[in-house]
Amino acid sequence: MTSQDELLAAISWAAQQGWTPATGGNFSARMPQGYLVTASGRDKTRIQADDLLLCDLEGQVLEGNGKPSAESDLHAALYRLDPTIGCILHTHTVASTVLSRRFPEGIKLNGFEMQKALQGNHTHDATVHLPVVPNSQDMNELADHVRTGWPMPWGFLVAGHGIYAVGETIAACRRHLEAIEFLLACVLEESRWSK
Repeated sequence: MTSQDELLAAISWAAQQGWTPATGGNFSARMPQGYLVTASGRDKTRIQADDLLLCDLEGQVLEGNGKPSAESDLHAALYRLDPTIGCILHTHTVASTVLSRRFPEGIKLNGFEMQKALQGNHTHDATVHLPVVPNSQDMNELADHVRTGWPMPWGFLVAGHGIYAVGETIAACRRHLEAIEFLLACVLEESRWSK
């Protein structure tokens, strides 16, 4: 399976979970020339190869039709920031959006078995911190917020916006996204019965 096929499969999977409402979210994978990224406004439930653009690490389109979303510049900034990032998957879910507003200083997780799906974690007894950065429509400002808190080995939440999962490979990034979304759903559910 090529990187393009693997990225398309990951996007389709995320869309099937209901994590890309109203054409939301953007997805990318590092390539030798830069990165592949979803074009703006594309329906992720019907994603195809021609919905992907090849961009250089400055965010300029090298190949493909359409334009990248404004958030493509954040993908470019992340790839420049950390050469170990091979994939970025950005989704909009209720849990990530609500909890990022409720816990603007970050979300602490402890005691969840699923924490072990996050690279470098080997026990549910560890405390895992999911960072939350302030939202901005200015991608340079948003990238500055991310740089200030780096490293963020599994990704981060953007307040009132969603999650940016990262990984060294597409498979690792997809695992991080799925694990974080599960953990956030648990925290959201717990908050309902703690009242």
